[in-house]
Amino acid sequence: MTLQRTCVVCGKVFTALKPHARYCSLTCKRIALLRKRHEAGRRRRHRRCPRCGEIFVATRSDGVYCSNACRQAMHRMRHHAEGPA
Repeated sequence: MTLQRTCVVCGKVFTALKPHARYCSLTCKRIALLRKRHEAGRRRRHRRCPRCGEIFVATRSDGVYCSNACRQAMHRMRHHAEGPA
């Protein structure tokens, strides 16, 4: 059973050997996978700043604070809470 399908990545019409085929080639399948991973990574970077509560997009994977001002304020609060050594 062969079906005429349109590739979801490049738009090329291809003959599908399986009814659930979505891509015309392995290259298109890899491109789709990379796009999906990229989008998932971007969604995960929406964070809430622990100091001010603002929702922001982290520019780094380990970003915690929305700005340098919040980062510095939290650092100062931690050091003042410890007291002199």
